[in-house]
Amino acid sequence: MKRIIFAVALLGIIACQKEDHELKLESIQVKSIKTGSEQELTDISFCDSKNGYICGAMGTLLKTKDGGENWVTVKTEIKPSLNCIQMLDEKHVLTARNELYRTFNGGSTWETSGLENIGSSIFDIYFPNTSTGFILKNGVMKSSDGGKTWQTKFDSGINLDKEGEMQYYALVYNLLQFASDKVGYLAGGKTHDGASSGNMIKTEDGGETWKSLNLNTSQVTALQFVNETTGFFFNFMKQLYKTTDGGKNWTLVSDKVPDSYPDCHIIDENKMILCTQQGIYHSLDGGINWEKDYSTSDDNALFRMKFINERTGFAVGRNGNLVKIEID
Repeated sequence: MKRIIFAVALLGIIACQKEDHELKLESIQVKSIKTGSEQELTDISFCDSKNGYICGAMGTLLKTKDGGENWVTVKTEIKPSLNCIQMLDEKHVLTARNELYRTFNGGSTWETSGLENIGSSIFDIYFPNTSTGFILKNGVMKSSDGGKTWQTKFDSGINLDKEGEMQYYALVYNLLQFASDKVGYLAGGKTHDGASSGNMIKTEDGGETWKSLNLNTSQVTALQFVNETTGFFFNFMKQLYKTTDGGKNWTLVSDKVPDSYPDCHIIDENKMILCTQQGIYHSLDGGINWEKDYSTSDDNALFRMKFINERTGFAVGRNGNLVKIEID
């Protein structure tokens, strides 16, 4: 199943710029970088401008120390294909499939968290610091001890409507973003046999409790908020929606998004970059119109994009494909 998970590492790089330093998005330069891998690459994370990790199929882990220009293989005993990764600093890295793998020494050794036989895959990781963290596994789980133990904070099998009544959804929630320390958004859905449904869940107390926003939409495939109340989501029907009131109400911006499974980097309410399996696009009018900047083929389709600062990002994909994206 195709999957694009929103990049939660964009937090902190989307703050509004001063007028004289406004990012104009006049052009985008995209170049291919050799990784030395032929595996499918699924996620990328940097802890600073130089140090980064990539995870992928068959336990693939790659590491850079020069800002992504050169990559070396990190040798481990991890065998499963990996969904997601977060690099907290040069010593602390977390990556996951069904199990969560943690290193505290820069990748020399890895510990597990005992989650392999609990429920579904882990679709994303978000640690704001080395002790507190969240994973998307059967909903949302939270740890307060660096990932050693976990508690379920939202069970994706049980949902609450506006009146507090229980509703049951067979949805996969695989997109997470905290817009602040307290306010976060969780989204996802399911597409099968021509039918698609999606929803979004919100927390206002740092992930302790979650409430459904009761979206009537197809599977949410990308998500980003630029602050606590203003945000966007893309869905399987190639639609883009916008809210300015924290998800209470949504307005259709466009029904002509280039692909059903994008990943997004939203600079502000007008300037956006989109990564799809077909290439890289940008918009200057809030997602109404898109201009293609870079094309890919089926053999090197792109899946996931993350920006490491306001002007530089990376996207990973099939057959070891890695591209660097620079905004002029």
